[in-house]
Amino acid sequence: RPCLQWIVLFGFFVVAVQSQPIPKLTSVSPEWIQRGTTSVVTLEGENLSEVTGFIFSGEGGLTATNAPPPAYSANLESSRGGIVPGEDDERKLRVSVTVAPEAPLGARELRAVTATGVSEPVIVNVDFLSQITEREPNNDTNHAQLVELPVAINGVIRESAESDFFRFKAQKAQRLIFDVYAFRSGSPLDSSLALLDADGKELVRSEDVNGLDSLIDFTVPHDGEYFLQIRDFRYQGAKDFKYRIVAGELPCLDGIFPLGGQRGKSVEVSLRGRNLDALSKMKLKVEPTAPMGQQEIRARTAKGYSNPVLFDVGGLAEFTETEPNNALTNANAVTLPVVINGRINGEKDVDQFKFKVEKEQTFIFEVEASRFGSPLDAVLYLTDAKGKVIQQNDDTVGADARIEQRFSEAGEYVIRIRDLLERNGEDFAYRLVVRPPKPDFTVSFFPDTPRLYRDSYTVVGVEVQRQAGFDGAVEARLENVPAGVTAEPLLVPPDSTVSPMIVLHASEVAPLGRHLIKLAASGVIDGQRVNHEGRPEANGRAVREAFLTVLDKPPFTLEPVTLSARTEQDQSTAVEVAVRRFEGFLGEIQVTAEGFSSGKEPLTRNVELKPVTVRATDGRATLNLKAKLDSETGTRLILFKGEAKAEGQTVVQYSRAIPLTVDPFPFTLANSLPRLAITALPPDRKSAASEAEFSVKANRRGWFTDDIRLKVEGVPEGIVINSTNITRGASEAAYRIVASDKAPAGKEVSLTIIGSADVNGRSYQFRAPPLKVTINAPASENGSDQAAEKTASAK
Repeated sequence: RPCLQWIVLFGFFVVAVQSQPIPKLTSVSPEWIQRGTTSVVTLEGENLSEVTGFIFSGEGGLTATNAPPPAYSANLESSRGGIVPGEDDERKLRVSVTVAPEAPLGARELRAVTATGVSEPVIVNVDFLSQITEREPNNDTNHAQLVELPVAINGVIRESAESDFFRFKAQKAQRLIFDVYAFRSGSPLDSSLALLDADGKELVRSEDVNGLDSLIDFTVPHDGEYFLQIRDFRYQGAKDFKYRIVAGELPCLDGIFPLGGQRGKSVEVSLRGRNLDALSKMKLKVEPTAPMGQQEIRARTAKGYSNPVLFDVGGLAEFTETEPNNALTNANAVTLPVVINGRINGEKDVDQFKFKVEKEQTFIFEVEASRFGSPLDAVLYLTDAKGKVIQQNDDTVGADARIEQRFSEAGEYVIRIRDLLERNGEDFAYRLVVRPPKPDFTVSFFPDTPRLYRDSYTVVGVEVQRQAGFDGAVEARLENVPAGVTAEPLLVPPDSTVSPMIVLHASEVAPLGRHLIKLAASGVIDGQRVNHEGRPEANGRAVREAFLTVLDKPPFTLEPVTLSARTEQDQSTAVEVAVRRFEGFLGEIQVTAEGFSSGKEPLTRNVELKPVTVRATDGRATLNLKAKLDSETGTRLILFKGEAKAEGQTVVQYSRAIPLTVDPFPFTLANSLPRLAITALPPDRKSAASEAEFSVKANRRGWFTDDIRLKVEGVPEGIVINSTNITRGASEAAYRIVASDKAPAGKEVSLTIIGSADVNGRSYQFRAPPLKVTINAPASENGSDQAAEKTASAK
C-alpha cells in the first residue's frame, strides 16, 4: 500500500511538473540599455513567475538575472519568517540586465527560460548614451522633466492632446541634435517636436523629416535653460504611441555614398551630416569574410556615435556613375554583371548606362534605394542602342524597380534610371544591381521553441523558398539535437508544394532541458552542392536562434493504429489512434490531426475534420478525414495531436507521423447556365417559350476518359427533359427541356445533374451545382406569346 501510494503521488508529481505553463513574452521596457551599466527592465507576457534564466542571441556582452522586488516605503514583517514581499502578477517580471563596457552596439534577442520551455524573443538594444524614461507629470513647462544632455529619452504619448516636456541646460554655440525615433520603429506616433526658450517661446518646430519622425538641428544662441516638447501631430495618443529622442551635441549622419561596397575591396565613402568634426570622407576596407548583405555603420567622433545608416556588402564588381550621363551619347559604359552606384542629383537628372550582351543571355536589373532609406522612387527603362524602350518598371519591391530580360539578340543596350516625380538631391542615392538569374533556395523552419517529451514525438515544419527557377531536391536535417533524440533527415522533392515536417522522437533517457538546434539544408545547383543554414521563425518572424526543450514523461501519449491513410477528393476515410495514460491522469483529451497544405497552409485547407474527445474510460479515438473536392492531391505526412488540461495548464502531445494520400476525383460537372426560364404551355401551343437548352460540361482529371452516366434529379410533373450521357473522351452533353401546361407555373424549381462512372471497380458519383428553372405562367390568349418568347430568349 505505501508503495502504491508513492507511485500514485509520483504520477501526480510528474503531471504537475510537465503541466507547468510555458513562458511567453510580449514586450520589454525599457527597450534600450546603456553599455557598461546594469539596468532593471520589465518583461511583460504570460506565465513569468517560474522564470529561472535568460538567453541573449546576437553579439555578446549581456547577462541577466531575476531582479528583487521593488523597495516599498512601508513593509510588513512575519513572526516566523518565510513570508517576504513579492509581486503577484505573473504577467510581469523585473529583470536585472548587465551590459559589458565593450559590448557592441545594436539589437539583441532576449528570451525567458523555465523548466518547461523557452519563450519567444523580444528585442533589447545596446546604446552608448545614458537612458532616461519619461516620468509623469511632465505635460507642461512647469512640470518639465529635467534631463542632462547628451541623453536618450524614452517615452509614451498615452492620451489624446498630451504633450511631454523636458528641461535641459545648454551653452552658447553648441550644435544640438534632437532626433525622434517613432515611425521608424513601428510606433503609430506622428511626432511634432519643438524647442522653447526659458520663457516658453517656441524657437523651432519639426515634423516629417525622416518619414513621420521629427529632427531638430539647433545652434544654441546663448547659455541657459531650454524646453523640449513632443506631441502627436494629430493630437492622438495611446499606450503604444512610443517614442525615443536622441538628444545632445552628437554626430548625425544624413547619408553616405556609395551605399555599399564589394567584399574583399576598399571603398571611399563620403559622409554628409552634422557635428562630424569636418569628417567628410572615410576609406573603408570590406574584409573578404564580411557578412553579405546589409549591416549598420556609424560615424564616431570625440562626442560619441552617430545614428546608424545601412551599408551593403556585395560580391559583384562595383561601378560609380560619372556625370554627365543623361543622354544616350554620353551614357556610362559598364560590363555586366555589376553593381552601379549613383545619385539622381540635379534638375531632371537621368542616369544612363550602356552595356553589351550575348544572344540568349538573361539579366536582372534591380534598384536598391528605398530599402536603404533613400527617398528615390525609381523608374527603370531598358532600351536598345537607339533608345527604343524594350521594358520599363516602377515599384516592384516597395519603391524599388526591377526588370528581368532575356536578350534574343546580341548587341548593345541601355539601362536608364530616374525618379518618378523628377525629384533630386544628394540623398537620392541608389545601387543598381545587374546580375544573371542565379538559381538558389532558402529554407526556414518553425516553431523556434519546439518542446519534446521523453518517449514521445513533436514536429518541426520546414519551408523551402525556390529562387530563379531552382527546381532541384533539397535535403534538410536538424543539427545539435541531444543524444537520445532522433530527427530523421528530410528530402523535399522538386515538385513538392506541401511544407514538409521533421518528426522528432525522444527516448526515455534523453537529457532534459533546453538545447540550441540548427537546421542545415543542401541542394545541387549547376552540378555543385550548395549548403545553406535554415532560418528559424517565431510566429512568421525570422529570429536568430531556435531551442529544443526536452521534458520528462507526459501524462499521456498517442500512438497511431492506422499506419497509412488514403482517400479521394470529396471522399472520406477513417483513421484510428490509441491513447495511453499514465498514473494519476484521468482528464479528457481532445484529439485531432495536423499537417500542412501548400506552404504553411494548415491541413484543414484541404481536409475537413472534427476533433474527438477521449474520456477517461476510452482507449482509442477515430477521426473522420474528408478531402475537399478541390483538395491538393498527393501524399503528405499528418500527425495526431492530443490536448488536455492537467493541473490547470494545457498539455499538448503528438503521435508519430503517418502518410495521408489524396487521389484525384475522376471528374467534375458544371452547368453551362446557372438559371433559365420557360413558360408552361399546352402541347398544341407551338412556341419557343416552352422550351430551353443548356449543356453539362465535364472536367476530366488525370487519366480518366471513360463514359459518364447522367441523370436529372428534381424534375416536376409537366417538365420533360431528354436523357443523355457524356460519352468516352467527350467533354459535354446537351439537354433540351420542355414545359407543358401541367408544369407548376409561377414557381422556381431546382434540377440537379448527377454524373456517375466506374473506375477500377469503384463507383464514383458527382452532383453538379443546382440549375434554377423559373416556370412562367402562360400569356393571355390575345396573341402575346411573342412577349413570352422574348422572355425565354432573354433568359
